[in-house]
Amino acid sequence: MEPGLSQVNVETKGQTQQQQQQPQSSYNFQSQVIKVAAVASGFPLSASSEDDPSHSVHRAMINYNKVREGASTWCAAENDTNQWVQVCLIQPKLVTGVALQGRQNATQWVTRFKVMYSLDGSTWTNHENGQEFEGSMDQNTVVEVKFKESFVARSVRIVPIQWHEHISMSFEVYFME
Repeated sequence: MEPGLSQVNVETKGQTQQQQQQPQSSYNFQSQVIKVAAVASGFPLSASSEDDPSHSVHRAMINYNKVREGASTWCAAENDTNQWVQVCLIQPKLVTGVALQGRQNATQWVTRFKVMYSLDGSTWTNHENGQEFEGSMDQNTVVEVKFKESFVARSVRIVPIQWHEHISMSFEVYFME
């Protein structure tokens, strides 16, 4: 028998079986909850529009600065409240918050936004009855919003309501796994 293991006799339908049992750990890894950053983890992204391919949603990861030209973030084609950026979580997840950052290589950022979510990608619900959240104050600071009420969603959408100069932002969606 290996060191550290003990033998236990188990009665099963009148028969005795010997099983090896691992020593008990004081850590319970199975009940641990992990906060996951969806955008940084590579979940699929999409947007209502983009200024051009060098301003695409694929540049929307916070602190993404590996660009030779174009934006260091997603930039909408139009400056209106019909613009949005979203992440698909593939399976329903418990969403706990979001984070935003402005365009690091220009003075553009989202100052107020709403959050919408969906379980099927077609029917969208305004989070917290359409509450507007405070966004960025400059192009570099990351602003994290922890929701008062978490929600279960397969897709999460950020809808800019107000902005400085142009709708440009990096974002993150946090969920528990």
